[in-house]
Amino acid sequence: MQYTDYVHRVRLHEQASQDQPQAYRRRVLAFALLGYALIGLLGLLALGGLLWLAGSLIQGEFRGWMLGPGLACLGLLWATVSGLRVPFREPEGQRLTAEEAPELFEGLERIRDKIKGPPLHAVLITEDFNAAIVQRPLCMGLRHRNYLLIGWPLLAAMEPRRVFAVLAHEYGHLRESHGQLSAWIYRSRAAWSRLLARYQDDASPMAWLLAGFVRWYAPRFDAMSFALAREDEYAADRVAARIFGAELFGQTLQEVAVKSRLYEEHFWRHWWRLARLRQGGAPAAPHAQMASTLLHLSEPERLQQALRQVLRAPADPSDTHPVLKDRLAALKQRATSLAPSSTRSALTLLGRARERIGAELDARWWQQHRQDWQRHGEQLRALHADVRAFQARATVNDMLGVEDLLRWAAGLKALSERDPSPVLERALQLSPRHEQVLLSLLTHHAPLGTPQERVADWLERLYQEHPGQAWRAACLARQWMDRCSDPAMLARLRPLWRERYARAEAMEQQAWAQFAATPCWERSVPLALDEDGLRRLRTLLLRERDVRAAWLGAQDIVTQPPGAHYTLWLQCRPGVGAGSAAELARRIEAALDLPGRARVVLVDHEVERARVEQTLHLLALVQRR
Repeated sequence: MQYTDYVHRVRLHEQASQDQPQAYRRRVLAFALLGYALIGLLGLLALGGLLWLAGSLIQGEFRGWMLGPGLACLGLLWATVSGLRVPFREPEGQRLTAEEAPELFEGLERIRDKIKGPPLHAVLITEDFNAAIVQRPLCMGLRHRNYLLIGWPLLAAMEPRRVFAVLAHEYGHLRESHGQLSAWIYRSRAAWSRLLARYQDDASPMAWLLAGFVRWYAPRFDAMSFALAREDEYAADRVAARIFGAELFGQTLQEVAVKSRLYEEHFWRHWWRLARLRQGGAPAAPHAQMASTLLHLSEPERLQQALRQVLRAPADPSDTHPVLKDRLAALKQRATSLAPSSTRSALTLLGRARERIGAELDARWWQQHRQDWQRHGEQLRALHADVRAFQARATVNDMLGVEDLLRWAAGLKALSERDPSPVLERALQLSPRHEQVLLSLLTHHAPLGTPQERVADWLERLYQEHPGQAWRAACLARQWMDRCSDPAMLARLRPLWRERYARAEAMEQQAWAQFAATPCWERSVPLALDEDGLRRLRTLLLRERDVRAAWLGAQDIVTQPPGAHYTLWLQCRPGVGAGSAAELARRIEAALDLPGRARVVLVDHEVERARVEQTLHLLALVQRR
């Protein structure tokens, strides 16, 4: 199913759930039962065929031509039985026991008693800023084994009571006292999602028998049940609010949203900067120092800015979690100001297992990133030396060129939180229409929504002077205006940039269609990318543990508007399935910051490994064993 078709179906079913909620729930239930019934019916047909053949054999009426149908029935029966047995991969994480962490398990038991939920069979500590309950189906889904996953970063960022409020929300998905249809649909969506991922990774003849139905049914069931799944998120919120109070749970939701952005956007950037200062010595230990580092980074201004961005975020049609402003509104909580932040971590809940788990997470992280850490440290030390040299030259009025100033600004951004704008504006004085200088200024100020006329002037220059950047300029203008707080400026500029964006978007789509139609191994040309751009790309890739190898190539493709074309060839580590690999590729593609159009292709999935050696001018960026 095309993504646009999926989104359209989601919108239609959301409207139906609001107009006729009872009729909508009946349709979802009927469609859910249809999926299981059809698989069961196919199994019964296959079993009936085998019984008929067995009867023919007993009565001496078996003929040679019956062998083919017999094998087909056997294959169909096997496919349906395996289809009903939803595939499950054991969650990864450090196992925690009640003897090690009595305070955590006592709190979980109190939550379970209040919601009358099923028992938890395992508690695992993971590397993600998240908490989740994963269910392993048993007896064809009639029973479940429940795993609670708690992220170390979540524990490091929040105080114990708020962590328990998050866990109450997760436990709310397993509630038995009410919302049974929503909870069952929630589990069924996860089951069909895992089944779809399995058939995407399985090319065996047996899988082919049911793959077509699963690929047709699963996305349609997902779209139809989307509104009910989102309703289940609200219901789980109400469970947590009933136990801990709407005010505290609202503050918890706000802190999770803000601190998760802090962790993703600032913590790892701050941590990787430390590679410049550490040469040899003890291994880096980010998890052991995570709580103190996050507390240090939790400046009110930074948290307030993150809150503003989260509250402006639109609803994602592919994510059943409602946006923060809607969740707070449902709890009748205001979201205009930043709630008090946690002043201590919840890592104490791990009891005597804290040191063991932290050491195991750090050892695993160091094993994955040791070589990357050392290489990144060397790059930062070279950049730091350049910045000091530029500063020394500037103090004696030694004339710096535009390229020197660009590298100085890139160094400031990579090494610290200092604003590179003064250096970039010096470069702009030397070359008022310089493409890279304008882009660097705008990529810094657009996310901040800096309410200054000079930003509008930079956007105008980029759009008018560099036709190849028209679409990028229009996107940056939209991002800036979404965050700008000057109503008079917005009233003047919005209509102009809305028209420009529509025109540039149409042309960009045509160019992308031409780019997508060109195989990634054709029309290769040498890369023309500066060292700073390559360094940023390597840093992005090194943060992804599932990346085994990556190569970057450029292609000479004539499009309107003109532009450079880059393809990132990505190879995942063994054991990463097609679904996970595709999600990784989408995430990296969204984060790419290259001066042109850029796409990601998956080696071993979308392109053969042999093509890497056959394609000219590919630059190896990451090579892991």
